[in-house]
Amino acid sequence: MAEDLPLKVTHDVGQTLQRKLEGLGDVERAFVHIDYEHEHDIYEEHKPLYEKGKKSRTLKDVLLFRKPAIQQELARTNT
Repeated sequence: MAEDLPLKVTHDVGQTLQRKLEGLGDVERAFVHIDYEHEHDIYEEHKPLYEKGKKSRTLKDVLLFRKPAIQQELARTNT
């Protein structure tokens, strides 16, 4: 959409489009993203926030303030 359009106008257009899409028989839920720029790299905009494959702590470890299992194993072998 045009960069100089007011937020109210772009919001109303997006909401109208969302409702029309959700009115289709095969569409349960629609998410509409409105942008004023069409030249940006979608792969840059939607790149993962974190590296895949990197071992991280589980939610249980975080909540219990424990070290990840890999760190515990390394600590055990180094002593």
